[in-house]
Parts: sequence; C-alpha cells; structure tokens
Amino acid sequence: MNITDKKTAQELIDGVGGLCSADDLDKIFKDISEYTKQDFIDGTEPYEYCCLFRSDQFAFEQQKNKVNDIAKQVGIKNFPTLLNLYCKKHGVDVEIANFTNFPDQPLTLCCGNYVCDFAGIRSDDDMIVCPHPIMPVERLCNIDTGIEKMKIAFSRGKGWRTIVVDRRTIASAQKIVELTDNGIAVTSESAKALVKYFAKMEQLNSNDLLTQKDCVTRLGWIERGDELNFSPYVEDVTFDGEAEYRKHYDAVKLSGDFEKWYRFINTNIRKNNVTARIVFAASLASILVKPLGCNCFWIHLWGETECAKTVLAMVAGSIWGNPEIGAYLMTFNSTVVGMEKTAAFYNNLPYILDELQIINDKKDLDNLIYMLTEGSGRSRGNKNGGLEAVPKWKNVTITTGERPIITAGSQGGAVNRVLEIECKQMFFKEPREAANLVKSNYGFLGKLIAGELAKNGFDAVERSFAAFQRELIEKYGIMQKQAQAAALILAADELIGGVFHEEDNLTPAEIAEFLKTKDDVSANPRGYEYVCEYIAESQNKFIADPDRPGELWGKLTDNSVYIIKKRFVQICEEGGYNSQSLLSWLKDKQLIEIKSGKNTVMQRIGGVNTRCVHLSLSEPDDEKRTPKF
Repeated sequence: MNITDKKTAQELIDGVGGLCSADDLDKIFKDISEYTKQDFIDGTEPYEYCCLFRSDQFAFEQQKNKVNDIAKQVGIKNFPTLLNLYCKKHGVDVEIANFTNFPDQPLTLCCGNYVCDFAGIRSDDDMIVCPHPIMPVERLCNIDTGIEKMKIAFSRGKGWRTIVVDRRTIASAQKIVELTDNGIAVTSESAKALVKYFAKMEQLNSNDLLTQKDCVTRLGWIERGDELNFSPYVEDVTFDGEAEYRKHYDAVKLSGDFEKWYRFINTNIRKNNVTARIVFAASLASILVKPLGCNCFWIHLWGETECAKTVLAMVAGSIWGNPEIGAYLMTFNSTVVGMEKTAAFYNNLPYILDELQIINDKKDLDNLIYMLTEGSGRSRGNKNGGLEAVPKWKNVTITTGERPIITAGSQGGAVNRVLEIECKQMFFKEPREAANLVKSNYGFLGKLIAGELAKNGFDAVERSFAAFQRELIEKYGIMQKQAQAAALILAADELIGGVFHEEDNLTPAEIAEFLKTKDDVSANPRGYEYVCEYIAESQNKFIADPDRPGELWGKLTDNSVYIIKKRFVQICEEGGYNSQSLLSWLKDKQLIEIKSGKNTVMQRIGGVNTRCVHLSLSEPDDEKRTPKF
C-alpha cells in the first residue's frame, strides 16, 4: 500500500517521531527490494522511508545506503541528491552530504561544497571550476607495477566519455591542462581549481564509492596473491595500456562457432601437414614458456609465394583471437623500439609477424633475433631524468617470409634460437576460404587451455615437456635450446590432443628433422667454409705473378694457404664471422699451423716476412690431403 493512501508524508514524519517499529514498517511500506524506477521518479515512498530514521544519524545513513543500492539497480544514479532535495522541501532536519547531480551521471559521488549539475562544477563562492560535467569514476592499480591511475568521466553534451590518466596529471596545475587534447575544458587559469576539485572528490568518497580496480597493460599470465590468472580472461581486471594497443588487446576474444573452427583445424592442421601442426602448436606453446622456466624461441616459415604461409600464421593466431593483419597479427614494418614494446604487450602470447622481406639488413635480423628471444628490451632514460621500466616478455615469435632468416654469417646463438622451416607445398587447397573461416571463428582454444592450466597447474605438462626434451637430446643429439623449444611444442600439441580427444600427437621423430645439432648451430664450420670459398674465388690475390702486379694477400700452396693476419680478419668480418672465435675452432680442429702456442706463423709474402694464418684447405679426416704442419 502506498504511504500517501494512509497519511501525508508530513503527518507520518511528525507522528512517528523519527523511529518506528518493524511491524509499523511492514504495514505501511513495501520491502525496499521491491522499489521500481517509477517509485523513485513519480513517487515519494523511498524518500519517506529514509526520513523515518532522521533522529538517528547512524541508522539514517544505513537505510539511505540500502535504498541507494536499490536505486542504482533500477537505473537511478542520483538518489542521494533527490533525497537531499526532498528533505529540504519538507523541512526534515538531518545531515545529508551534498552529492553530484550531473545528468545521466555514471555514479553518484559526495561533492562537499561544490555544486555539480548540468551546468558543470561551481565552488561555494560561485566560481566556475569546469563548465561541463566531469568526475573521477574509478581508481586503477597496475598489477605489475603497483602504479595507480585515475579513470575520469566527462560530458560535453553528447553523452559521457571516459579517459584514463596518470595521477600526477590531475595533481598538477601544469600537467592538467594537457587534458584539453581530450576535449576537457581546462585553462591555465582554471587548472588549480580543477586540481583542487579532483583532490577533494577523492578525499570525500570512500573506496565503496570511488572503487579501485586492478588493471594491466599487457596480455598473458598475471599473479594476484596466490591466484594465477590470464589476461584478458579476467572479468575484474581492466586494460589501461597505450591507446595504440587497445585494438590488439580487444582482438583477443571469442567469436563465431567453435565446432566449425574445430572441424577446420582437425581436417586442415591436425591430420594434414607436420609443418602446419608444428606452427599451430607453437602458438599455444607460447604460454608455457614462462611457467616452465624456458627461453623464448622463434619459428620462421619461409618459401616462395603461393604456399599460404600468411594464412597458416593466421590459423595459428586464431587460437587466441581475431587473426586479421593489424588486429592480432602484425608485420615487420616497425622500429626496434616498437617491436620491443609490442613484444612486451603480448608478453606470454605469441608475437606473430608477417613479411620478413620488409627488413633488408642481415645484421639487423641477427640483432632482432637476439633481442626478441632474450625477452628483454633496452634500458632507456626518461624525460624526468630517471629510467623507464625495461620491457620484458616470455613468449614465442612466429614469422613468415620469402627467404630464410638465418644466413651463412649468422652467429651460433641466433641459429640456436630459431626453428626455421622451408615451405615447399601449399598448406590449404583454398587459402582464401581458410583465411575467411578463421577470421570469423577464433579465440576458443586459447581461453580454454589457459583456464585449465590456471586451475589445475603445470605439473602434468611439465612432466611431458621434460620427457620430450630428454629424448630429443639423448636420442637425436639436438642442442639444448633447440630441444627445449621443440619439447614445448610437443607438450602443447599434447594439450591440444587432449581437448580434441585425440592420441596421435606429434612425436620427437617428426620434429627432430627441423632441429639443429651442435655442428649445425656453430658458426665456425660455416666460417671455415666461407674462408675456403673466398680463397677459391680470389686465387689471384694469393699467387704472386710479376706480369700481373696487384694486391697480394698471402701465398697459396697445394693443400693450404698463408693468409696475412690483417686480411684474414677482414675476410671474416665481411662474412659476419668472429675471427678470434674461428681461429680458436681451427686450432682445435688442427686446421691451422701452431708455433710457440700462437695461431699465426711468419712467412715471406712478396719478399717480406709477414705474420700469417697458415690454413689447411682440406678437412682433417682426409689423411692424404691434410698438410702436416
């Protein structure tokens, strides 16, 4: 029964004396949980109910908060303001804080002596603080760094917008004027007043009103106390990173039909091609790198055009989200700093890059391999005189291109960190249809497996990983880093098989042919071959001929060559090899003459006694041709 059918609001307030029994409330008022939006807009019962407790300030505040929660649920966001106006109208003597009364405000906050309404914000001396509605709505605390930011909502007549700003921005009159670029009306004259307003709003509103929310600037594993979560699959964690990464963060989601995607993957990946399975499993293996304490690694697909390498990369990306180029997938068209920051953003998810040929400098490629597989960027200073946080990540890089990423001059460390696969056949019968399918159906497998791992832990997958790695090293002689990367892929493929209810998973034998042994990884055997080839191509520089004067770099014999030490270093540098490392290896292999413990000998070149490297041009196991130094 509506209270106005019994008594007027004033009569009830006068008659009850501030407090009434539960029986009286039951007879006169309906349960507050039954209040509707119309009760707040057209009726007065919610306000009358609160006023019954006017003589006990504590009880009044309790009931006001309870009714305010109901008001929020039915879409009334300014109940405290309406209650204040009701009490003033009916002369109810009770202390009620002043609250914001912006049109369609996202929440209601206590605003002290400020007047906050459709006209903006005014102070108690009627000075205009801001000519439009603006208010803090949420505090954001970064899980990784502990640094807080503030989410601000403002309206310029066309709905409310929100931005996330550093706390130092709204705490400084010099910095707060930068918000003009976001559409907020603040000048150098009003800056101090707006800074004071934000400080007062935070002071007046408790954590219940101005809540704190955890936030991240990246994807991947996050630790919150003893709980392990995976970004972005945590509902109560928000993204507050740089604006250019928002589209990539939003790309990691679910879309389309899981069954349709599953049938496609099962037919075209799981039961079709070993290379495709390796790349697909590597995408999932990325989230195992950090929990299993492994090194980052790189998978590169290369081959002539028309192999559908890009489509395969998109299929691998569809494990996590929208595999469109520019959404989840990216290209090499970026600076090194940009790649560092992007790798740190993906963090534990695979960093997938298309079109290697954009990079032309071979040395840049080696440096890029080291940087991305090291998992850490460079330390840099900031404009305030301190150091920026060093970007870090633990993941897998997957790339495509028309040429190999490893060259003859690549250092052993770079070779060891890359699984390079040449593509010789078409991966899909209809690449365009395959691309369209995964662009419409994606994100299912990543969320499912990340959730299971967060819930059940990594013990089982770690046992599988250890067994695979041991077999690859002991049975196939694979280098430790290569074996580690391959074991992660095999363990990830096993996880996928569990989801697909299949047992015919990838085996160490199938992946071993793509991996490298110690001799494959070492740059020195390749360096020796390079020097021998150089000598063969430039024999005129090693044979003195009075009829053809010119540069003389050494002396050629039947099965060996004397190379002037300076020229030996030059040949090595041109090929991208370290001369000292190569000399040490040549010494161990007995491919250079050693005298008095030195790697060089004295020899007359063109009549001048010169220090030279005396190099055998035959492998040491060739007894007949190997010179006896």
